[in-house]
Amino acid sequence: MTGPPADRPAAGADRAVRPAAHDDRAARAGGPGVLLCPGMGEGASTWDRLVPLLTAAGCRVRRLDRPDDGRVPTLTTELGRIDVAVAELGRIDVAVAGLGRPVLVAHSAAALPAEAYARRHPGRLAGLVLVDPSLVDPGGATRWGWWSARSAGAAAALAPVLAGGLDRSGLARRCGPWAWRRAVHRMSVRPPDPASAVPWGSGAVLVGALTQWLAHSAVAAELLALRAVTPAPVLPVRVLTALGDVTTPAGRAAWRVGHARLAASFPAGRQEVFRDARHLVHVDQPAVVAAAVAAVRRDSGS
Repeated sequence: MTGPPADRPAAGADRAVRPAAHDDRAARAGGPGVLLCPGMGEGASTWDRLVPLLTAAGCRVRRLDRPDDGRVPTLTTELGRIDVAVAELGRIDVAVAGLGRPVLVAHSAAALPAEAYARRHPGRLAGLVLVDPSLVDPGGATRWGWWSARSAGAAAALAPVLAGGLDRSGLARRCGPWAWRRAVHRMSVRPPDPASAVPWGSGAVLVGALTQWLAHSAVAAELLALRAVTPAPVLPVRVLTALGDVTTPAGRAAWRVGHARLAASFPAGRQEVFRDARHLVHVDQPAVVAAAVAAVRRDSGS
């Protein structure tokens, strides 16, 4: 699989959008837009501590959420979800020049479709903030992309049967929230929110997460193909690197260097390293992400 090294908590592809459901409007109408893309296993609520900081700064915020359409995630479908939300953010006071271009903030492997969108539509964005993004391993994506797509397709086709079995047996209710809490304990210094664990008692949510995890290498392979035929966008980019939950010196070095290379691949990319921050940077230290958004807005002139 592509993404974090073995000693980094897994977090994968981004989530589907329900634009009308998660529209956090600033007190100042027509403020600059920010689109938040959570990683695998996260819903819109993962940004709850960041949103007030952004709206206080005058931003209009939209949040992507868990997919509920049962489809296998591909780069094309994920770009479509982002495009819907970007279009919604663009419906503002047209007399205010430039405010229709949002900053795209993506956590973990949501960085893959976020980068793809910036490559396809650089003129629609003010910039990117990649929060502890997953890294694409070219060898792994090439080797496992075909298997990834097929296995994700099989999981999606069997989703009703698998989800029903998990629900009827009680395994989803007993194991899902427990597994979610355990993951959060590792990726965050904050105690897990009991309300956020509730969805993980559903077989459909568990199978949906499995499908996205299985599809991750295929999405990475699609991004590699896109990189080969499109230039890196000339947009302000911040890559935020968290090292606090990477357990070995070799893992920390690999994660830091990989993010440095990712930042350097963008003409206006910069890396910011946080030695003590964990993977859920936006949960533990939302001010860090808000500052990166402000820096990108400033650099883009929006």
